[in-house]
Amino acid sequence: MSAKLTKAAMAYYATECASFNFRKAARAVTQLFDKTLQPSGVRSTQLGLLLAAGIYEKSTMSELAEVIVADRTTLTRALKPLIRQGLLKNIPGKDKRKNGISLTPKGHRVIRKAGPYWKKAQDQVVKGFGKEQWEDFRHKLAKAIQVVKKA
Repeated sequence: MSAKLTKAAMAYYATECASFNFRKAARAVTQLFDKTLQPSGVRSTQLGLLLAAGIYEKSTMSELAEVIVADRTTLTRALKPLIRQGLLKNIPGKDKRKNGISLTPKGHRVIRKAGPYWKKAQDQVVKGFGKEQWEDFRHKLAKAIQVVKKA
């Protein structure tokens, strides 16, 4: 038996692979939002972190990591530039694992500035799907997260 897979077999894996397809879609959506958000000075991933920090005010790093479905190391790395820019601030906890994150007034201003650009990209996505299909897809994405978290 040959160690090489056929192109047909590889195409099957690529076509059917949930991870590969989710990541392709995520990259395409991220590229659209990043391009549209460019005048605001934040990328879509940064805006998501700012929003999460604002919604889950003073949450610990572990809590915030769970909310955004990321490991703490990845979250810490992503937060550093936002803290450096003064958009977020660290709130010292009783120990290092209990540090909290808080959105600063400057962070609020950046979110407000990004709002119209975000809406433009969001409207493009929703229009492309259709409102009802978008709502259905959003629920399916939430279901996908639940399914893999149980695994």
